[in-house]
Amino acid sequence: MKLKRRDLVWIVPSGIAATFFGWFGWRAVKIQFLKTRVSQEPHWQRGERVKVGVVDEFDQPWSFRYLDYPLKRGRLPVVVLRLPQPVPGGLSVNGVHFAGWSRICTHQGCTIDYVRNLEAGAILYNYRADHPFFGCRCHFGAFDPLEAGKAVFGPPRFPLPRLLLEEENGELYIAGYETPLRPIESYRPLKTVGGKRA
Repeated sequence: MKLKRRDLVWIVPSGIAATFFGWFGWRAVKIQFLKTRVSQEPHWQRGERVKVGVVDEFDQPWSFRYLDYPLKRGRLPVVVLRLPQPVPGGLSVNGVHFAGWSRICTHQGCTIDYVRNLEAGAILYNYRADHPFFGCRCHFGAFDPLEAGKAVFGPPRFPLPRLLLEEENGELYIAGYETPLRPIESYRPLKTVGGKRA
């Protein structure tokens, strides 16, 4: 069969459309269904011990605190939450549950936000949840703290790295972090961490 010039009028656009929809379908499957599970037993890297605060200061579930955790390459923005239930890698103190995470999105390294206003979260991050979550405003990724920081929406595939929390005399400390510390190890050389100069 010999192709004529007018045949290209429908073959080329059809090929382009098929390629686009194929790519779009694969991306939708990858974003929606191929998220990496959270490890039940984190691999911890011990680091500097940093005080978060007094346990009693976290007076309600979903209370939180932002901090910077020192690394050899700079300062890592982190968040510590009081949760209504225990999660893998978290810490329970007298029936009160805590967990902490890196605030660096595992997709492309943007700084994530802790989203407590669910209506604003649905509008700003295009993700509707029934409890607070972590949102990345760069590419609309979402992570669920009740699933130990698992990526649940958007481009991120990997969960947020968790923090090693310890309690002593009623005070809460960060004593390390989960490895691998995505995506920080992939930065070569690392000049900034979470948008801040090291």
